[in-house]
Order: sequence, then structure tokens, then C-alpha cells
Amino acid sequence: MKRLTLAVNAIIITAILLYVGGSCSKSSNSGSNNNGLSSTPTAQAAYDNQSGGVYKGAITGSNGYFEVNLQTGKPFIVYQWTNPQGSIDTLFPTSLSNWQSGQAIEEALFLGADGSKFWFSVDANGGNPSIDSIYIPSHAGPVYAMIAKELSTNQVKVYQGVAKASSTNGGNCSDAVVTTWISGSAAGGTYLAANGDHGDLIGTVSGSQVQVIAGGNNNETGTLAIGSNGSTITGTVSNNSCSHTVSLTRIF
Repeated sequence: MKRLTLAVNAIIITAILLYVGGSCSKSSNSGSNNNGLSSTPTAQAAYDNQSGGVYKGAITGSNGYFEVNLQTGKPFIVYQWTNPQGSIDTLFPTSLSNWQSGQAIEEALFLGADGSKFWFSVDANGGNPSIDSIYIPSHAGPVYAMIAKELSTNQVKVYQGVAKASSTNGGNCSDAVVTTWISGSAAGGTYLAANGDHGDLIGTVSGSQVQVIAGGNNNETGTLAIGSNGSTITGTVSNNSCSHTVSLTRIF
């Protein structure tokens, strides 16, 4: 298992490699923009500096998203594979009955009716959130996840799509599926290439641009543009040997 932790503008990001067993099959917004998705945060201000609140993220193996909601009477996780399209699944904790916001959580198991399992951890102040492991019976192969705490002032938006290689470069470069999120001045995501290459995408957001920086097994950099209504992210990333055209659409 590989773990990467990066702090950007008080948003703590954790990316991990998750192995799941068995082919793909598989949450909740208010106030929408013109592509039908929420334009306001779900997170409540009372939980901005506590372990409670809302955590959202991107999963790549197929493309998908998830949300950890710890500000309701009963905590839950929702997730959905969106490419290929699947149903929305809801998981509930097998513990946490006595947990209160402001207390740390360590590898709490959330269980779905289909046997899906997510293990989640977070510090008492909402820092260092992580999906420690995932088991999805209907999905074969590796899954990569990156998670962020949503703040009442910074919505987490999730995007999916592809990175098309300009050339194969002798098999060293290939197309990849990409899932990423942006929130405030931070961005993060994961990719899985057709040749098995995988890694994390780390970036910063300024205005309508996402600056992808090297790190997390990724050494391609570049500037991506956020569409005028926030529903797309496009652009090119490259290094000395590979170049990819990135095209992403908001899914959550």
C-alpha cells in the first residue's frame, strides 16, 4: 500500500493505492448550476475544524466519486462508478455509535448491502483524511483514490475523463483514465494508464486555471483550463518523453 499526504491551503489530501477483488458495476447536492450539479458546499461551517463534516474524492480504476458524510445523525459514505455508469451505493459504519465530531477516527469500516467496504480515518481536527482500503466485490483490479475535506467556504468538485497520449513513444506513453477534484486553490486526482502506469495528480488552482505539478509518481506538468461554467477542465500536460491531452467533465 502506498500513501501520499500533502497539505495545501489547510486542505489535507491523502492518496493511496487500493486493491479490490472480483468487473465494474456501480451522492447528494443542493443548489445547482447549469450542468445540473451543486454550486454550493454541502459542508457546514460548524465542522470546518473538526473531524465531522463532509469529505469528497475521486476514484480511478474505472472513473467515479465518493462522499464521506459525518454531519448527519448517522454517518454514511456514498460512491458511484460513472464510467461505465453504475448505481449509487450507500455504506454505513459498523462502529462509531459513540463517536462525536472532534474525535479522531481510525480505520472505521463502512459496509454496503452488496458487501462493498470502505475504511476511513481522520484526525480530530479534520486533518489527514484517508480512505485506508476499499473492497468492492464487483470490481476487478486496482483502484486509486484521492480525498479532501470540504469546507463550508470551499466546495469539492469532482471531474472524470481521459488523458490522450500524443504518441506511444515505444510503448512508454499511453492513454489514461483520469479522475480529479478541485477545491479552493487546491487540486488533486489520480490516473490509470492502459499500459498499467498509475499515479497521483497534484495541482493548484488560480482563477480559471489548474497548474499540474510533478509529484505522486507523476512527472508531467502543464496548465489546464476550467470551462466558463465550471463543468469542464481541458489542456495538455507533458514531460521530456510524453505529452497528454486532458479532457475532463464534472461528475459531482
